[in-house]
Amino acid sequence: MKRSFILLCTFSLLSLNVLKATDALPEYTLKAAYLYNFALLTNWPNEANEDEFRICFYKQDLGIASDQLNDKKIHNRNVKVYTIKNDKEFKECNMVYVREEEVVGASELIATLKELPILIVSENLKNLHEHITILDQERRLAFDVSLDAMKETKLSVSSHLLKLARSIKQ
Repeated sequence: MKRSFILLCTFSLLSLNVLKATDALPEYTLKAAYLYNFALLTNWPNEANEDEFRICFYKQDLGIASDQLNDKKIHNRNVKVYTIKNDKEFKECNMVYVREEEVVGASELIATLKELPILIVSENLKNLHEHITILDQERRLAFDVSLDAMKETKLSVSSHLLKLARSIKQ
């Protein structure tokens, strides 16, 4: 309970106070922090069977910001960041992130992954299969959660994450 409260406070601070000063932190640093918190507040089936938590970027990562995620802990597993271009390699990932520049080429990939227990995060509202969409809203980052898309997987998200979402698709 105490850990959940601390996570909620940290994420709330990040999404509310820090985002008021978007010039203070680079956008990629904020997005990397979002990805980390999304992972902390999501539950995967059969987590105990894996020794590393794989965050995969489609074609292009977030540079230094994504490197900061390496070796952090998520659900008692070390985070490893991968940049992947081959659709087959994504099936080993726990989370896939697709940047706005790559969304057009990723629609087939996202459709392929939609039923697997892989958290799909992107920057595009047009695709219906992402679980979480990060948005730039008036120089602030916000996010939407699609519980519809998550129903096809065995992923579940914390109510703390849902409280912070701009909108929830059910």
